[in-house]
Amino acid sequence: MEEDDNTGLQRTNGNGNSAGDPWPASYHLNKNPGTKRHRAVADPCENITDFLETELSLGALDDMQRHLWFAGSRRPAVQLHFQVAMGREIVVAERMDLHLLCGSEGRIFMKPIPRFLLHDNNWESFLKCDSSCRCERDESSASTIGSSKQGRNVDQRCMQHLRQIANGFLYSYACLISSEADFFIANEKRLLPRAANDAKIKWQDWKRLARELLRNHDPKKVNPRFLRGELRLSRINAIHVVQRRSPFNPYLRRWHNYSSVFRDNLSWIAAGAVFVALVLTAMQVGFSTQLKDDPRFSTASYGFTIFALLGPLCSFGLVIIFAFLNLVWDAPGLFKDLMTKPPTQVRTWA
Repeated sequence: MEEDDNTGLQRTNGNGNSAGDPWPASYHLNKNPGTKRHRAVADPCENITDFLETELSLGALDDMQRHLWFAGSRRPAVQLHFQVAMGREIVVAERMDLHLLCGSEGRIFMKPIPRFLLHDNNWESFLKCDSSCRCERDESSASTIGSSKQGRNVDQRCMQHLRQIANGFLYSYACLISSEADFFIANEKRLLPRAANDAKIKWQDWKRLARELLRNHDPKKVNPRFLRGELRLSRINAIHVVQRRSPFNPYLRRWHNYSSVFRDNLSWIAAGAVFVALVLTAMQVGFSTQLKDDPRFSTASYGFTIFALLGPLCSFGLVIIFAFLNLVWDAPGLFKDLMTKPPTQVRTWA
C-alpha cells in the first residue's frame, strides 16, 4: 500500500526504530517448540526474521494440509456482514493458526491485519529471499533484491513459505471486506490497522488494495490453507487428536477449567435423563393396558429399565475419568511449577 499520512501507513527503516514503527511492542514464542510451558516474551526488533516466523506460523495446521477437506470447503471466505448475519461472533485472536476457525458456540476467530504487512519495504526487506536462495533460482522471473540486507537484524533464510502465508492471509481479507458494510464491521472490530493517532484506513485506499490483491492473486503463490475459507474448529480438533494420537491434547481446548468440564457435560446428561424419564413413564402407562401381556414389550421394558439405571451412572463416571485424565496430563507441568523456585528479588528504594 502507498504511503498515507492520514492512515499512519508510513514506510519505516529495517530495524523498526522510527516514528512509524509497524512492529508490535512484544511477541510470545516457545523457546523449545514441541514442549509445554516454555512460553517466552521477546522484542520483535531484536530478530525480525524470528518474529515473522512466529507471527506468520500456521502451527499444526501445516501438518494437516492433506486433511483440511474434512474441516472446510475449497472456497473463499464469506463476507463479514454475512458472518454477522449468520449469528457468528467475531473474536479477535492474534494467532495466524486460529484465523477463520469457527467454534461450535457461534464464534469465529479472526486475526487482525498487522501494520507491517501493509508496508512494501517490509516485503522487500524481510519477506523476500536473496537471489542466491533456491526458491529464487527456481523461478524464471527471479530478480536481484534492490536493497541490501546487510547490517540489518534479519537472517538469510528462505522466506517462500512465509510469503505464501502472508499472501493467503491478505487474500482472505480481500474476500472478507468487499463492501462498505464489511469495512465498517472490520473497523469496529479493529481488524484493520490504525495510525498512532487512531486514524482509520480510508475506504478508497482499502478498495485500491483489495483490487490489487485480487488482481495479483495466484493460487500457486498462496498457502493451501487459505484456499479454503472458514474451517470448523471441532473437526480441526478431531484431525489433531487422530493425527497426534493424543485424545487429551486437542488443537484448541474447549474447556479451560474443570468446573466448565462438569457444567457442559452434566447438562447433556441431565437432558438425557429427562428423555429417559419420559420413556419410563410411557412404559409404565403401557403396563396398565393390554401391553402388559406382550412378552416383547416386557423384554424391551426390562432392558430399557437397566439402561435407565446404568446409563446416567456410566456417563457421569466417564466425565469423572475424563477430568482425572486431563489432570494427569497437566500434572507434570503443575509439579514443575511447584518445584521451580522464584528468583530472589532485591527491593531498591529511590
